Amino acid sequence: MADNALREVAGVVTRRHFAVGEVVLEQQATGEALHLLVSGSVRVSRVGPGSHGRVMGDVYAPGVIGETAVLGGGERSATVHALSDVETLMLYRTHFEQLLSRHPKMLWNLSSMLVARVTQLNDELIAFGLNTEAALSHILTGQYRQRLAAGVPNPATLPLSTTDIMSRVSASRETVMRVLRKLERQGFLVTTPHCVTLLDPQAIEDVVLEELNAAE
Repeated sequence: MADNALREVAGVVTRRHFAVGEVVLEQQATGEALHLLVSGSVRVSRVGPGSHGRVMGDVYAPGVIGETAVLGGGERSATVHALSDVETLMLYRTHFEQLLSRHPKMLWNLSSMLVARVTQLNDELIAFGLNTEAALSHILTGQYRQRLAAGVPNPATLPLSTTDIMSRVSASRETVMRVLRKLERQGFLVTTPHCVTLLDPQAIEDVVLEELNAAE
């Protein structure tokens, strides 16, 4: 973004702070503002038909959350909780629209970000359509890449419990534990009650490719 656009943004955003576990955005609430994630990380979850809840993923700073409702003019599509202490810059729709009209490059940047998210979602749907091992491997390597890009300390240590993974892949505890134990025996990762540490991220990513080749 150009310097003058950044100065305009700085003049209209509201700085917000959220403690660990606090709700940043709530599903079905009116979406009047988006949040620029300055520091920390958040977890996105959604309750679908039949009141079935699922973790959609995590977002690390720098990032954007809440843009879907702002762009679409509807309700929040998911709930977002703070995984750590979080700082955001809240930008209301009216200010956002004014900025976009004066600085079209912002819309191009946002479009590029949304395209990347759709591509990631497509890859996830393919992995989930194979089996739990491919789905879990895709999730682990995806979160590792997110943490690496965000400059998070110890990016290979993922803050994921067994319950977190169950909600993410929509699988039973027995199935998740079976897959984790298999990957542990192969020397790809180690687990503790509250985290998964990747010892060989590339090998875990290769699991998805192997499953794709087997499916063909």
